[in-house]
Amino acid sequence: MSKAEEKITDAELEVMQALWDADEPMTLAGIKAALLGRNGDTTKTLLRRLCQKGAVEQEKREVYYYYPLVGQEELGRCRTKKLIDRLYAGSAKNLVAALVRNEQLGQQDLDELKEMFSKLWKEE
Repeated sequence: MSKAEEKITDAELEVMQALWDADEPMTLAGIKAALLGRNGDTTKTLLRRLCQKGAVEQEKREVYYYYPLVGQEELGRCRTKKLIDRLYAGSAKNLVAALVRNEQLGQQDLDELKEMFSKLWKEE
């Protein structure tokens, strides 16, 4: 887990999401348009911070183009692990139990999880 992954803020995450969704380098104007005014004039500052953290790279052409260096799945794994460590003492089982108890997972979800686990066990 890199420092970039650990320290990306929620506002920066919105910028990252715009870059991931585009699947190609974007200009500042393109990122602002993708965010639909959510970050206003702070988008350039957020991009600068993301570049400093090593999560985004900029490339000078006629204007600067930005692209992510950290993948969405990679960041998701990092944040999920951090959440499990912080709230459930590192126990993914306790997280799942909490989701079931709080009715965040329905029967269809549980059936799909059972099928996924069954496939994983067969692969071993």
